[in-house]
Amino acid sequence: MRRGAEAIFCSIPARIGILGNPSDGYNGQCISSLARNWRARCILTPHENRWDFSLKITCGDEKLECKSLSDLAENPPELGDDGLSRLVLGALIHFQEDCVASGLAIEASGFQLELDTDIPRQVGLAGSSAVITAVIRCMLTHHGLGTALPPHAVADMVLKVETDRLNIHGGLQDRLPQAYNRMLHMDFREELMIGRGWGAYSHMEESLLPKMWLAHGGVGQESGKVHADMPRRWAEQEPVMVRVINELAWCAHRGKEALLAGDMAALSSEINRNFDLRTELFGEEALGENLTLVNLARELGSCAKQPGSGGAIIGIIPDDDFMERAEPAFAEHGWNLVALEM
Repeated sequence: MRRGAEAIFCSIPARIGILGNPSDGYNGQCISSLARNWRARCILTPHENRWDFSLKITCGDEKLECKSLSDLAENPPELGDDGLSRLVLGALIHFQEDCVASGLAIEASGFQLELDTDIPRQVGLAGSSAVITAVIRCMLTHHGLGTALPPHAVADMVLKVETDRLNIHGGLQDRLPQAYNRMLHMDFREELMIGRGWGAYSHMEESLLPKMWLAHGGVGQESGKVHADMPRRWAEQEPVMVRVINELAWCAHRGKEALLAGDMAALSSEINRNFDLRTELFGEEALGENLTLVNLARELGSCAKQPGSGGAIIGIIPDDDFMERAEPAFAEHGWNLVALEM
């Protein structure tokens, strides 16, 4: 369906892993929600001339031009290891090869694409997934597919961009809440993942959540590097990893029950347990400053854990004075503290 020069807009929030991570890559369970404090935004404006197939791409301060989407896929540039353009180009190339060249989507005109994001980089908020999801959503609309694909299929496409195109390794849960635009409980048990290719994803109302905070430092480490040794450990059925992954999945299961029952004390306990299990899995040295800041948050009266694999931690706001006393304490470490918009 031709949209002329009408701009197509998509905004995808950051993601926080509340419980269960990183069991999602190993047949576990997770609860994840959206942090609407930060977003990746994509604007795609089709050319007025239907037969103008050229692309003009703006990613922050980067500006790129291509003859066409098919030319981009046939003559892909070096995508490198960093930068917004890497994510955008990887998404465009994958869409051309997986959707247009395969016949799933009809060929469309060229366009101007603008992408910007304020999601803190590499601190465990699924910033790369948000960028790629925003681009894929705009491309689906531009090529007449709109909401034809179910959310789990969109999430799978984003995952393939990250893993197949960009060599970004991570779990399964990052892009699912972004694709569904909802907080989800996700069950990745083996019989589902092998039998049909996706798990059991149930919506949960954000209103069930208590008021929460997030603190983050500067640019962290790419999650793929943090998780690099996990597939080998799982393939070898390392006893510590098998036990911890199973217990992490139970954290998410019990956390779901706590949320539905409104039992915030039980939820706090599971959040703390999740981080303690993660410490067993990766070791204190690998957690670095995250461990220091989690201990600080606990001393200040809150539960705390990482929302992903980077330099951020989350917790429940325990009382009306927490933010006032915690903000300067985190600032001493160079970390920013915010109340989450769920």
